[in-house]
Parts: sequence; structure tokens; C-alpha cells
Amino acid sequence: MTSQPLAAQVKTLDIFAAIADDLRQVEGAIEAALATPDEMLAEVSTHLLRAGGKRIRPALVLLTSKFPGASFDRVVPVAVAAELIHMATLVHDDVVDKAMVRRGLPTVNAKWSNQVSVLTGDYLFAKAFSILAETGKPRVLQMMADVVFEMSRGEIAQIASYFDADQTEEQYYERIAQKTGYLIAECCRLGAIVAGAEESQVQALYNYGMGVGLSFQIADDLLDYHGSAAKVGKPVCGDLKTGILTLPVIHALKHSDHAPELREIIATHAVSDTDIIRVKEILEAAGSFAYARAKADTHLAQAVAQLTHVHELATGAGLQALAEFVINRQF
Repeated sequence: MTSQPLAAQVKTLDIFAAIADDLRQVEGAIEAALATPDEMLAEVSTHLLRAGGKRIRPALVLLTSKFPGASFDRVVPVAVAAELIHMATLVHDDVVDKAMVRRGLPTVNAKWSNQVSVLTGDYLFAKAFSILAETGKPRVLQMMADVVFEMSRGEIAQIASYFDADQTEEQYYERIAQKTGYLIAECCRLGAIVAGAEESQVQALYNYGMGVGLSFQIADDLLDYHGSAAKVGKPVCGDLKTGILTLPVIHALKHSDHAPELREIIATHAVSDTDIIRVKEILEAAGSFAYARAKADTHLAQAVAQLTHVHELATGAGLQALAEFVINRQF
């Protein structure tokens, strides 16, 4: 085990170069927030910190707070809380999905148990909201509480839709907004609020965040079919096996000449590796992958257009670069 501080081990994405020092301070604050004398909790927290992550959510809080006269010290707690909430959802998701690997490392439930995972997620949520309460801003606390509410609804809706070949594109968008979009959008809104931005600027950045969040999830759904386990950090093509029907599948069920065959595969509730190969052929032939990519492009273009309303923001170029990373990331 290295003696190097965990914060120093985090590799900052090139697109975050303008806020690299800020991110390192936030990383140190995350590490400090999770410091505890409880041996098992400390071990689990260290495991999660070593798993790293791109820290996109705290980076968004920072990037959207760079208005003239903004106080960095006021922004840090919100950035820390955003990442802790994200970590909590991942720990809980891994229990629900029975995932064994995340970011190339064993999940908490694989290394310890489901009980430890659930309680760790609860601990992270509680810690995050304790930090938000200390900001003395009830609006900030309420907004993040609403986000967790929506994320929980989205996860339950997803479970209810497993292997449902009749679900609509509209239901898919509502679900991914709940699961991913709201937290990313709220990170952008909270950064602007803490910075004292005008309400119109706050709304523009919220809209930017929602567009980025939707694009991010669609891109993630595409990577589940086209990524590699080594680079994605978890098994690929796992969504359909679990019963999660993402945008390419929903599109093909409506537009493919082989939709009946696709329905039959889904109806088995036991999708094999051989089935996955055939499903990918059907989706490719139906143009479903291209359709999903085009939708992601559209949401991202709408997001970037919102940046024209925040000329005073010093990090507009960074937000645009982040948008390009979301749609062009390769694994």
C-alpha cells in the first residue's frame, strides 16, 4: 500500500487542466470527509477512494462557479457533497445489479458483502447531506435532496421495466434524466448559485447540465455494446443481460425488420453471449446505434448552446470541452 496521499493519486482529465489545482483541493477535502477511526469503515472508504473516477460532478460544480467575485471556499463543500452522493449511488447500484467489478476493481459488495455496501452507501449519503447542511443554505440542501429522490425513482422505474419490450422512448428519457441527468444538472446549478450568479445564468447552466447528463447516459449505453471490459472497468453488454433496454434496443424494437426476433430474445429473460452477438447485428442493421449517437449529439448541441447565456463565466471553454469529451470518449 502506497504512502502517497490519495488525493495525489487522482489523474486529472486534460479537459480539467484549468481547474486542476482546485480539483486536487476538492479531492483532499473528500479524503478528509471520509476520514474515520472506525477500522472497517476506513478500509471501505479507502477502497472507494483508490477506485478513483473522473470526478466529473465536482468538476462541474467548480467550472460553473467561476463567476467574478465567487468564493472558492464556499464552493468546495458542495463539490465534495456532490461526489459523495455519486459514490453512494454507485455503491447501492452495484448491490442492485449484483456487480462484481467497477473501475477495474472489486465492488464493495464483492469484496465485503451486500450489507456492508448498503450501509456504506447510507453513510456516504448522510455525510454528504451533513456537509450541505453546514453551508447554511437551505435551498442547496433541498435541491440535492430532490435529486436523490429522483434518482431513487429512476432506479425503481428501471427495475420495473426489466425485459419490457413495450417501453417507449419517452419512458427511457424520463428514466435516464432521473438516474443521471438531474445530478449533473444540479451540480451545474449549485455551482452557479453558490457563486452568486443571476437566476437566468443559473437556469442556463442547469439546462446545460441536463443536456450533458442525457448525452452522457446515452453514450454510456452505447459503450455497453462497443466498449471493452478492460477499459470500461466493468463487464460490457451487461445491460440487456440484466434486462435493461436502452435506446438502441428500444429503437430497433420499433424500426427493425427483425423486431420479432429481438422480442423473442428479450422474452427469454436469459440473454446469452450468442444472443448478444445477434442483437448487435440487428441493432447495427436497423441503424439503432447511429440513431442513439445522433440523439446524444442533439442533446449535447442544445447543452452547449446554453453557454451563450453565461459570457461572464471564466470557464465556458472548459464546459464546452467537457461536452465534447462526453460524446467523443473512447474506451
